[in-house]
Amino acid sequence: MMNWKTHVKKKLMFHRLLVVTTFLLGSFALNASRAAESGFHVAPEQIELSGLLDYFQIQASVLADKKIVRDLTHEVSYTSLTPAILEVNAEGLVRPLRTGQGKIQVTHGKDKRVIDVVVKSRASGKNVSFVKDVVPVLNKGGCSLGGCHASQFGKGGFKLSLFGFAPEQDYPAIARDDRQRRVSILQPKESLILQKASMGMAHGGGRRFAKDSYEYHILETWIAEAVTEIDDKEPKVVGMQLTPMSRRYKKGDIQQLRVIAEYSDGSKQDVTALAQYDSLIENIATVTPRGKIEIKGPGQTAIMVRFMGQAKISTVISPYKDKVNLADFKPNNFIDEQIKQRYAELGLEPSPLCSDEVFIRRAFMDCIGTLPTPEKVKAFLASKDPNKRSYLIDELLGLTGDPERDVYVEAWSANWGMKWGDLLRINRNKIGDGGMWAFSNWVRQSLRENKPVNEFVSEIITAQGSIYKNGPANYFKIASKPEDLAEATSQIFLGVRLQCAKCHHHPFEVYSQKDYYSLAAFFTRVGNKSSVEFGALGQDTIIKVKNSGSIRHPRTRKTMEPTPLMGEPVESSEFRDLRRPLARWITSPENELFSKNIVNRFWSYYMGTGFVEPIDDMRETNPASNPELLNALSDHFVKSGYDLKELMRVIMNSRAYQLASEPLPENVAKTRFYTHYNVKRLSAEVMLDALDDITGSQERFRGVPEGTRAIELPDPNYNSYFLDTLGRPKRVITCECERTSQPNLAQVLQVANGQLINTKLAAKTGRIEKLIKAKAADHDVFTEMYLTAFSRYPTKEELAKCDQIVKASKDKREGYQDVLWAISNSREFLFNH
Repeated sequence: MMNWKTHVKKKLMFHRLLVVTTFLLGSFALNASRAAESGFHVAPEQIELSGLLDYFQIQASVLADKKIVRDLTHEVSYTSLTPAILEVNAEGLVRPLRTGQGKIQVTHGKDKRVIDVVVKSRASGKNVSFVKDVVPVLNKGGCSLGGCHASQFGKGGFKLSLFGFAPEQDYPAIARDDRQRRVSILQPKESLILQKASMGMAHGGGRRFAKDSYEYHILETWIAEAVTEIDDKEPKVVGMQLTPMSRRYKKGDIQQLRVIAEYSDGSKQDVTALAQYDSLIENIATVTPRGKIEIKGPGQTAIMVRFMGQAKISTVISPYKDKVNLADFKPNNFIDEQIKQRYAELGLEPSPLCSDEVFIRRAFMDCIGTLPTPEKVKAFLASKDPNKRSYLIDELLGLTGDPERDVYVEAWSANWGMKWGDLLRINRNKIGDGGMWAFSNWVRQSLRENKPVNEFVSEIITAQGSIYKNGPANYFKIASKPEDLAEATSQIFLGVRLQCAKCHHHPFEVYSQKDYYSLAAFFTRVGNKSSVEFGALGQDTIIKVKNSGSIRHPRTRKTMEPTPLMGEPVESSEFRDLRRPLARWITSPENELFSKNIVNRFWSYYMGTGFVEPIDDMRETNPASNPELLNALSDHFVKSGYDLKELMRVIMNSRAYQLASEPLPENVAKTRFYTHYNVKRLSAEVMLDALDDITGSQERFRGVPEGTRAIELPDPNYNSYFLDTLGRPKRVITCECERTSQPNLAQVLQVANGQLINTKLAAKTGRIEKLIKAKAADHDVFTEMYLTAFSRYPTKEELAKCDQIVKASKDKREGYQDVLWAISNSREFLFNH
């Protein structure tokens, strides 16, 4: 028989074992619950609604590392546990029925989640606000678009403001105009605005929404509540949250978006049902009016979401292949690391590296707009140095520190001076000969010095004084009105096209008329006066800063405070020259618009396409093809001190830049993922200089020294039918699109049979005549032609064809001319590849 001590001891051990077991089981259950929560997630977990028309969208997902990897919104089941207060449809859209506390249960297999919902009345006592609810309905229905009632004269005598940007004009048009026949407070369903929009009556715009829809219910309730007027104190939409912002999918996947509007009073509201949705490429992904994405095919696109002046995008990545072999793509720098990651995400394989022959020609043409000499090509191809490409890049950029090697500074500054001249619109027709030369010479000198881009831009924005003495002062002669200066400055230096916001809220951006005129306010104190100091050059203009100046909002008539885009107003009394705080803001390291714009432009010049296209239209709803790389390059550019040559060096040293231009069969149309080098047609000036080089006949331009090359011309007012036909810009607008590269019949005829090419081939002092006089062997002649034009040696087959051409001609002169004509008309010559 067990004694009492042994019995107590065993009972104590059993009790401790039971406690430990219970604790372990409890911990296991808790951990299992947490694991399940991290997998199956429902948003929102709790929410407070304001009024009976404050619907919200449930989003059910599978998460991994806090990111959505699978959408369950349209697979789970929904149950209202408080049907008197809330109802929910099969797609997870919740409708409040009365005030109180409610619950919605979301079930996925054995997993259940409960959402706590509080429904409160609005402070106004009304369920509908004209600005907060009615205007979004009109936007979503397309009623306030430019092709409908927001056109210049409206439709059917009914006119609305574009995108509802002026609700104070829209309210009387609906509630009072035309003898108040558009609304019927006594019989809301009979209101003309409801009858037409739901096609209860004939409507030229067709049915905009169904009678049982959320939109119809909002309008009907607003009318029934006696068409509540606008409350000026009502909070405005100041931001928007979108979930998910980015996700990787596969064909057939579904994703329900969730959109939350943020208001100026700090409140938030689910506006998923009222937001507007557009797919940027519908053969990759489509989206329904309620924000349901469906993946149709492989690729990368974005879903654009807009609500009351706010705009966001949700990036869609649908891989072309599940797995790819990227072992051969060995990164040279951080650019390649980011690009390799995007290859993996999209299931893409890149082309191999280009040959040395291709690289030297590509680097010369991209960097200095000039063909390498045959001697330079021979030396480069003969070199066995594994770092010779990097050494060549430093030579082209003038970064070796050795004067004997840094011999391309003038060509480099001329090539990029031409590009900056296009952007800044340097043109004597606007600023006279003296101003044109002063501005062009200043740009070229700044490039020779490798002046940091932030300093270069600051000097332009704050320039004043004589347009003959101070080159950048011409910027304010080219554009003199505050509005024009605001548009040019934002587009050139920030890549932001503000023109739309001059008349109405930007359709695809957050910028409003207020933003437009607040930016223009920085230039209201800039003036000019005449001077006769430079009589021989014509009348000089002095750019000066006035003591005062202001601009009014055209609709509200309020005087606008100078304010950076999406920033805080500047205290104008603290600055006589308001351009100085503007220049500091634009070039600030914190201003990503500036650094990203410069990086995107120069990446495009080298790689053929920008991360953002068009390259001067950088906005939220025009997403970058590789935002991570754009951010990384932008950071690198800022850390380098806005060093343009360093930016070029890191791009040219990347493996991505040095890939072959021949795409793999599956990558032919994929120009923005950089799986191969994007072939570019030579620009007009570069092509003319290249023709000069291969023919040995230098083009003459009146008004400049003999030997001046086309890329060195300071403006477009030098007579050349060839340059005009090949797309030389007139420099009258700030858009990059002014320089055309699209081929046309006139260009083909000019290159193939124009007077210029025939004259150069037959020039008495040209290459062919010199070769004939030197009595060089035919194969040596052909080799020199190939090295000059293509930066490579001809193949045996090519030499044989050249022999055939010469033998079929009446003499060697004609034969050589025919060979060189064929070379000058080949794609290999006319394009940089």
